Amino acid sequence: MNRVIVLASVLLLAACGGSSGGGAAQQKTSAETVGSNSSDFASLQKCPESGTWDHYLTAEQTKNPSQYSTDKSDLDTLKTAGADDTYVAVYADTSAGCGNFGADTPTGKIADVYAIRFKDASAAAANYKATLKDFHLSDSDLTNIKAAGGTVAQGAASGLGDNSVLVSFSIAGSSFYVAFWQKNQFEVALISFNVPESDSKTATTNINGRMK
Repeated sequence: MNRVIVLASVLLLAACGGSSGGGAAQQKTSAETVGSNSSDFASLQKCPESGTWDHYLTAEQTKNPSQYSTDKSDLDTLKTAGADDTYVAVYADTSAGCGNFGADTPTGKIADVYAIRFKDASAAAANYKATLKDFHLSDSDLTNIKAAGGTVAQGAASGLGDNSVLVSFSIAGSSFYVAFWQKNQFEVALISFNVPESDSKTATTNINGRMK
């Protein structure tokens, strides 16, 4: 998740398929259904690197091989933890904002959605708890965000269930919003830069409603 590197840098600055069975088996909700909808960020364009995580990695490999290796390792870890479907949606306000696989802070409006479906809710919940530190959303990270003037909502306060955290803050003229949560068999991370917070919250609510 290349934006996580950006998030870590900002926080550092701020601190100083269908189930088997009978013929009537219900089809599982796909990660794409959860993570991608034209209404989520209607004012932004969807970037061509959007797609399954494997598709995203293919686009990333030629532009940033080092970051590709990290993200490929992340995907392998998710699969080991029980992930069976993924989708990455990338949005930008201009075409120049697409294909930004580096660690530089974006200058325009950018939104990334990572949707991961696990084999079951237990696997998703276990991975959520194990992954908080990787998103730099551990208790100490959240304390630093609050100390720097950011806002943090966790669990019931976020409106997204027990396994959830919402973060928003501004620094050096840029605004950041992060939502990371688990619901049913899904885990989703939404990371936006310079997007109105109301738009990011609306997209979060829309995505949460599709996590069935």
